Amino acid sequence: MSGIEIGKALGVSRAAVHKQINMLRQKGFIIDSSQKGYKLVKNGDFFDEKAVFARLKYALSVCKQIKHYPKIDSTQTKIKQFAQKNEPEGLIVVADTQTAAYGRMKREWSSAAGGLWFSILLKPKIRPDEASRMAIAISIALNRALEVYLGIKTEIKWPNDILYKGKKLSGIIIEMSAEQDIVNWVAAGIGVNANNKLPKTLANTSISLNEIKGAAIDKPGLLAAFFNEFESVYKDFQKYGMAEFNEEYNSKAAFIEKKVEVDTGFGIIKGINEGIDANGYLLLKTKEKLEKIVSGTLRRV
Repeated sequence: MSGIEIGKALGVSRAAVHKQINMLRQKGFIIDSSQKGYKLVKNGDFFDEKAVFARLKYALSVCKQIKHYPKIDSTQTKIKQFAQKNEPEGLIVVADTQTAAYGRMKREWSSAAGGLWFSILLKPKIRPDEASRMAIAISIALNRALEVYLGIKTEIKWPNDILYKGKKLSGIIIEMSAEQDIVNWVAAGIGVNANNKLPKTLANTSISLNEIKGAAIDKPGLLAAFFNEFESVYKDFQKYGMAEFNEEYNSKAAFIEKKVEVDTGFGIIKGINEGIDANGYLLLKTKEKLEKIVSGTLRRV
């Protein structure tokens, strides 16, 4: 499209169009120019909140406002600060890079530029003991989005990881504020290796979408795809609990019917991974009995 046509469509001068084209090129967009005009060859790794909302199916309760930060200590830390100020449900914090990101057990999470790092403020009507299972609900929605939007089939490693051919693609962390029988808020942090270059130390255990697809990933498009899936998952989770997703989860579970071990924090239990039950508990078949495990870290053995 010619610069004149673009200028007319946007109500700006041809010089202004040229200036903006150069700014897009600086952000990684590859744009060819000729006598015929401009041609977009490849999107840059650029996050635009408007691009997310433009791709939502309709107004969603889980994605009402997005706050984007080029650099932040942790989206999870920031979303908890907003939660303590009683911000409404559906607030999203997105960062290009994180300097102090963390996962479960406060483990460090590599968050270089190019990844999709975000946290969601939720206020589910559930019991406090059900909040930890939000990670499973989120993993189901993310698993769906990756398959629908990118055509990638992934697996869910209990309780909070997404794997591609055994390598970690995404992690989820759930933190909350609750009283005896009421959840005040849930801060759900999600990290997806999208276009980020992984450290050499993680090459054998982790993978990025860029590496899988062989091309840069449109992060706003992926984020919108996730929220389109998560909206219905979130509503059904509050209404029916994990029983609604039991069959789907087990069909996507990593290391199903394989020998695994689970570190519960109180000891290590070894057995055969039988998936989850209707309550989201991990079923581990040991030599003695069928164990039901509420939380822990699962590893293949």
